[in-house]
Amino acid sequence: MDSSIIKPKFINNPNPRIGLIALSTDFAIEKDFNSILLNLPIDLFVNRLPFYNPLTKDNLVKMIEKLTEVTANILPDQTLDTVAYGCTSGTLAAGVEQIVNKIQSAKPNCKVTTPITSAVNALKYLNLKKISIFTPYIQSINETVISHFKNEGFSIESFSSFNLESDLDIGRIDPKYLLEV
Repeated sequence: MDSSIIKPKFINNPNPRIGLIALSTDFAIEKDFNSILLNLPIDLFVNRLPFYNPLTKDNLVKMIEKLTEVTANILPDQTLDTVAYGCTSGTLAAGVEQIVNKIQSAKPNCKVTTPITSAVNALKYLNLKKISIFTPYIQSINETVISHFKNEGFSIESFSSFNLESDLDIGRIDPKYLLEV
């Protein structure tokens, strides 16, 4: 048998790369991202971060202990254009700057986004000043959410919550019921 080595041809201009940090308890985030990115020339790469129930500020902050490691394991030694940290309450508990620093220590020069920073940017882009908020969280987490939006210059017109203590329960909420609520 003859054996030969063929020189590979590599892609010159790869698609933009998004790294997604999903919570270990999240049932829906990959499906959500894939439906948004459907038919777009963007590549999504996901890794999961341990989540600790019950949903408390201490447990949310505890998650970031492994954030750099989890980020580094998304295409190790490769660059990402953006990393999305998929936890609103965790971002508020640890602080946006802390999240960005932990992620960029693993993936320098990438852009970092979170649900809360994206929401604020979108609301400001749309020039909305009066908002209503609905969360799945317990009251202590809700107070942080309300405070954050007020500090960003928004007027909270109404607020509602499911008051759930388990991230697993949050992921099990019927999406059709969310629209109804």
